[in-house]
Amino acid sequence: MFVQRLELEAKDFTASLAQVEIAGGRDLRFGPGVFARLGSLERVVVRNVTKVFVQKGSFANMTTTNRVRFEFTDAVSLVLEEHSFRNLRGPVSARIARINQVIVQRAAFAWLSDLRISSVAKLELLDGAFLLENPKVNLNVPSTVITLENVFMEKLSGNTFHSPAAEVRIMGAEVKMVRPEAFNAMHLANVILENSTLHKVEAGAFSDRTLIDTLRLNKIKIHDLASNAVLSGLTHLVIDHSKLGAVHPGGLNITVAYASLNNNVFSKVHRRGFSLKEWNSLSMTNNTFKWLESEAFSAPYQSHVNKPISGPEYNFTGNVLYEIGAGAFDFDLNEELVVNIENNFFGFKCHCDMEAPVKTAITGVETITDTLFDSGLCSVDLMLSQCFHLPEGFVNMWNFTDKVCDTDKSILCEEVQRDAAMPPHIPSITSAVDVTFEEDADRERKVLGSIFIIVVCGMLVMMVMSGFMWLRRKGYCTKARLMLLPSTNSLINLLARVFSGNGTTPTGSAHSISRLSVHEYAELQRKIEEGTVDEDVPLEDKATQTLPEELTQELLQSLREKLDDPDNYKEARDMIEHLYDLIKVEESCNRNDHNDSVSINLDDLDKEEAENVYDVIKPNKKRADGTPKSMKNFVSTGTRAPSPDKLLPPSGAYGELRQQQPTVVCEYVEPRDRRVHLYAELPGRSAGAACSMLCDYGEPSDTAVHLYTELPLTNKMANRPLPSKPDQPPIGRPSTSK
Repeated sequence: MFVQRLELEAKDFTASLAQVEIAGGRDLRFGPGVFARLGSLERVVVRNVTKVFVQKGSFANMTTTNRVRFEFTDAVSLVLEEHSFRNLRGPVSARIARINQVIVQRAAFAWLSDLRISSVAKLELLDGAFLLENPKVNLNVPSTVITLENVFMEKLSGNTFHSPAAEVRIMGAEVKMVRPEAFNAMHLANVILENSTLHKVEAGAFSDRTLIDTLRLNKIKIHDLASNAVLSGLTHLVIDHSKLGAVHPGGLNITVAYASLNNNVFSKVHRRGFSLKEWNSLSMTNNTFKWLESEAFSAPYQSHVNKPISGPEYNFTGNVLYEIGAGAFDFDLNEELVVNIENNFFGFKCHCDMEAPVKTAITGVETITDTLFDSGLCSVDLMLSQCFHLPEGFVNMWNFTDKVCDTDKSILCEEVQRDAAMPPHIPSITSAVDVTFEEDADRERKVLGSIFIIVVCGMLVMMVMSGFMWLRRKGYCTKARLMLLPSTNSLINLLARVFSGNGTTPTGSAHSISRLSVHEYAELQRKIEEGTVDEDVPLEDKATQTLPEELTQELLQSLREKLDDPDNYKEARDMIEHLYDLIKVEESCNRNDHNDSVSINLDDLDKEEAENVYDVIKPNKKRADGTPKSMKNFVSTGTRAPSPDKLLPPSGAYGELRQQQPTVVCEYVEPRDRRVHLYAELPGRSAGAACSMLCDYGEPSDTAVHLYTELPLTNKMANRPLPSKPDQPPIGRPSTSK
């Protein structure tokens, strides 16, 4: 059944149900005695529900005698209140997996067969979490098994394991603190801590009232073992492949029958850190002892009356010892024991006075202490290796002193027989208290290295972005783009002209200029000036070509005669008007030669005005022959000595043109605000529209900024006064000519 928010009660279920499964939803709550009427219930599954809340008495008074299996998986939170299970007629098996947070309050379970909690990000076991009711006697019901796998716990509270259990197994867990009386049941058959980390085990964590058949620590890291942390009576103590940091006095103060410590690293063990009593068999093999105080391992052997001895009772082989205090191994060994001591490696350089400190490292009869020296190995450094032609490593102590040292305890450089035994892997000593082990250190180094790399990469990215923004602000990006892609703007302008005017726009486009900034346009103009060879194109005015060099007497006489002739009077008048136009045009052109441009140096302008001066207008593109594109083809129609016939005004189109007001498109007006303006492109003309006359503009040869003035308008001939008609001679008198 799929729900969003649901509170289940007993009336929601029929009495014949054997299995209940709830999937999905946001919030699920179980009411009191929800399964009390289900006599055949065998399995309850709750999965993919965000929040599950089992209140007090929700699973109480169940009438089924079957072992009911409860499963809570894939949730955000699960809360089991106090006495959630109570007054049961049969055992309960529970599985809790893949939940972010699980809270188990006091005595949540009543009759628990087995419980497995795995993959929980935060597990909170409150005081008395696994306090169970006394179940009815039933030989077919298995003993309680509690397994905590891949969980994180801030603390293991007191009375957590208060009820007897067949097995308590903690695997792949991290526990910040094990509080006092955490393990205080009367009897725990097996307590197994495997591949887990215990940061601190406080005093009395393993109560002295508890009997543990087997306490196994396999691949365990214990950073700090407080005094009297483990006080329980043990039958078997097994510590394998583990690392113990600081073991305070009385850290393991136990009565044990069989103890086995193999392949471990003990960083720092204080006086009586390991206090073993009543032991029958003690084995210590392939361990590394970095720093041991005197009597760090205190395990005096006590004789047992009428107890047969079978096999070695004490085994001390293959260990590596560095800084060892006198009597660090206080075992008080005697000849009643079967002792096996051999191939122990001492981390000091071989010398001739090493016999006494080695023999005092272990207590017992002389024959046993001599065995530690005779079978022990010391280190050969580079000097000894070169002296005796031996590879660096370990040699037997007794052989070294017997063959190298003379009676004066001085070293003789002679060949020494190499011992065949090879030392085990010896970890380096980083400090006296090695609470941060190698794997943790490697992981921390990787994390710090990753953080450092991320920070460096972030700084590099910020530097690159800042540099790019600086280059862009200074205009270097535009310069680089113009150098690498010189034809980009030309292509853009061509496409703009094609699409804006269907390819027929006759005017030069200002669209490209409007798309560029002032810096970009100036840079582009500089490139064009560098790549274009300026050529001076002489411009000749049609009026100056037709104007005679001088008004000769013959010319004036011819005009006078035509004026006197009534038939030629109109023709002479037109010639005089045309000559007058030519003279006025020549005077205007001569005057404009001096005044058509005024050069202004930028240094003469104020700073505020210099910011508003316009850039030089782009010159017209030239044809292949070197002439400007818009320059008119002037045709010379006059000579330097024209005849009167040449002074006749053109007929047809020219006569009609003279009657019209000329359209001036070259006039330039200075903006009133004197600000920098970017001009948009003129709207395109239709294909059939007539094109207006354009001005020709010549690029100044100098680099100075020019301000142009307006040409004066040419007055129409009709507005000018005509010359007065000459006086008519008296009738009958011939006219005189000068």
